[in-house]
Amino acid sequence: MQLKIKRKESVVWPVLVNIPADGGELEEHRFFVRFKRLSEKEFDDAGSKGQTPLLKTVLLEAGETESGLEKLSNEDKTSLLSDTNYRVGLYNAYLKMDAGVAEKNS
Repeated sequence: MQLKIKRKESVVWPVLVNIPADGGELEEHRFFVRFKRLSEKEFDDAGSKGQTPLLKTVLLEAGETESGLEKLSNEDKTSLLSDTNYRVGLYNAYLKMDAGVAEKNS
């Protein structure tokens, strides 16, 4: 095949987490994460164990800005994923990145 497939091993992607606040409001926390890209088989294998194991596999770095990313330790990942709102925000961001859904600049 002459077609060259472009692949990236990891991608920095924006994450939006909606945090419930008093009065039925939501507070937004926006930050950036470097996600490891998985093959379909790797995604299926990790995903079959649940969101948390999948995200522990794909989370590499995080930071408030794209240029301020810091490597995440296993403890960092555990702490981040123990909060449902952050786990859902990260999972949604990974799926958007993996599907190639462009994010608007914030």
